[in-house]
Order: sequence, then C-alpha cells, then structure tokens
Amino acid sequence: MNKILIVTTIVLSSLFANCQKDKGSSDNYGNGPRTTVSTALQGNWMYGQFSMTEYWSQNPADYLGNAFELAIAFNFNANGTYAQYFTSRTTTGTLSTYHQSLSKGTVEIDEAAGTIITHANTAHYKRTENGKTKEDRDLGKSEMTVTTRYTYTVGTDNNGTKALYLKLNGTGDAITFLQKF
Repeated sequence: MNKILIVTTIVLSSLFANCQKDKGSSDNYGNGPRTTVSTALQGNWMYGQFSMTEYWSQNPADYLGNAFELAIAFNFNANGTYAQYFTSRTTTGTLSTYHQSLSKGTVEIDEAAGTIITHANTAHYKRTENGKTKEDRDLGKSEMTVTTRYTYTVGTDNNGTKALYLKLNGTGDAITFLQKF
C-alpha cells in the first residue's frame, strides 16, 4: 500500500512538474542548478506496474484494456540534464483514460548524501479518452512542481539488472527503477 501511495505522489509530481514543452526548442533543459552525472547514474531508468484485471466490451472481440498501467522513466545525462517521462492508463467500464507527460530540466546529484534534486524547466501533458485527445498542452510554471528531491541507493535487482532505488523526499518505501538502454 505504501508503494502505491509513493507511486501516486511521484505520478502527481511528474504530472504537474513535468508538463510543459518549450516552444522554441525541444532540447531546452534550462539553466537551473546542475552537477555532472556520474557514469554509474547516466542513462535510462524505468519503473512500471500494471493490474491483473482486464476489461472487454460486451462484444468479446473488443478489448478495452488493462484496468491500470503506470510507467515512469528518467534519463540522466552526463552534463547534468534530465528528462522524465510519465504514462498511465486506467480503464473503468467502457472508459479508457491515458495520461502522458514529458519534462526536461537540470539535475543535482550528491552521491555522498544519496540525493537527487530535479529542477523542471519545460513540460508537456496529454490526456486521451478512448483514443480521442481531450487535452494536449504545455503547462505554465505556476502549474509545475519545479523542484523535486529524492533520496537514492543503487544496487542490482534479482534478475541481475542494475537498479536505482528512489524515495520521494526521502520518505516511504523505495521504488525500484531498472536501467534500460
């Protein structure tokens, strides 16, 4: 239950902190505080979860989707920039709602203290219902959580994949992000 609450908090932070796209450049990470990212933390880190419940329409040939899907990913670059991706989908009855966001900004990593602080500069948000776009927009700075603080440790998952264990603001259970290339 704690992991669900933590994931929900990260999701909401991601949703509101990561929902504006720069109109001038798709690579605008901003000039926020940053540190060089060590080789150990560079790259793509992903977390995902899904429900075992599936929805079908009254016509058995029409699959409506999984009851709940969630994915969060970080891409940490050597130069102290990051991108954070968020996607979720819920299906209830005959309504399937899909949320996506992408944010870019700078990152400060203190390996000795085990902290990661992200500074969102741009973000974009999109919501669809049953495949139809309902919202597709940039969020203003007043709608974003610009700074988010995590504590972390690194290790190896049971399957041998390099893992990043993140805690939002240092509280709750860690969420396991696996390194993907």
